[in-house]
Amino acid sequence: MSKKKQICIIKLGAIGDVLRTTPILWNFCKADVVWVTEKPAFALLRNIPGVKKIVAISDLAQIKQLVFDEIYNFDEDQRACLLANALPADKKKGFTFKNGSYQPFDADAEYAFALSKNDELKFKLNQKTYQQLIFEMAGFLWKGQDYLLGYRPRSKIKYDIGINYRVGKKFPNKAWPHWKRLAKLLNSACLQTEFKTLEGYMDWINSCRIIVTGDSLGMHLALALKKKVVILMGSTSWNEIETYNRGMIIHSQLACAPCYKKVKCRNNPFCMELLTPEAVCAAIKKIRQLKP
Repeated sequence: MSKKKQICIIKLGAIGDVLRTTPILWNFCKADVVWVTEKPAFALLRNIPGVKKIVAISDLAQIKQLVFDEIYNFDEDQRACLLANALPADKKKGFTFKNGSYQPFDADAEYAFALSKNDELKFKLNQKTYQQLIFEMAGFLWKGQDYLLGYRPRSKIKYDIGINYRVGKKFPNKAWPHWKRLAKLLNSACLQTEFKTLEGYMDWINSCRIIVTGDSLGMHLALALKKKVVILMGSTSWNEIETYNRGMIIHSQLACAPCYKKVKCRNNPFCMELLTPEAVCAAIKKIRQLKP
C-alpha cells in the first residue's frame, strides 16, 4: 500500500477567507492534510475528512517537526511566507517571501499576485472568483468545487429570513444602513445578534431558510451551509464572490466602487446607501424560486 501524500496548506485569515479556501481540499482526497491557520478558524476545519491536523501559526515548534511532500501557501503574509520557505518539501505553490518582498513561487501564482499590486485589475478587470484564483495558484483546474465545512449544525429551520447585518472593523464601508427598514418589510425575519461562539453563529444561520447579508463571514457560512443568500456589496469586489448558483448579489453602480477603503467613506450617499430595501425584497422573491 502506497504512502499517502503529506500536504501542508497555509491559510491564516480572515476566517471567511479560510472557509472559502476549503474547496481546495477536494484535490487532496487521497492525502493527509495539515492546515496551518489561526485558532479562531479551527471550528471551521475540525472534522473535515482528510484534514489530519490543524495547527496554529503560533505553534511553530509543532509545525517544524512535520514532514511534507507539498506546501500550498495562499497568504501574502510574512509569517505564512517565511514558514512556507522554511519547511522542506519537493513542491511549493502560492506565495513566498524573498529579497525583502512577497513573490509568487511560480507562474501559476503570478495572476493572483498581480491582483494585489494592480487596483485596476482587481477592482475593474478581474472576472475570476476567489476560488478559481486559489485553484489556479495551486495548479489545479477549477470545476466549481464547493465549500467544505467540518461543523454540523444542531439547529433546525426556525426562521424564514435571517438578516446578517454585522460587518468586521477592517472594511467599515461594507455596512448597510437600511437593515431596520428591511425588517419592517418582511413578515418573518430574524436579526443577527452577538454569539458567544462560532458554533452558535453557525447554528443561527442554519436555522434560517434565506440569509440577507453583506460581504462577511456570515455570507461564506450561509453559502457553505447551502442556504439561499442575498448578498449586498459596494466597497469590495463582487466579481470574486462564488455563489454556487444559490446566491444573488446586489451591488453598487457607482463608478468608485469597489474601492476597498479601510476608512469610513465621506461620499453622501455612499455606495451601500444606494442599495434599497425594496431591491432586496425583490431579490428575496426571485431567490425563492431557485431550486435547492
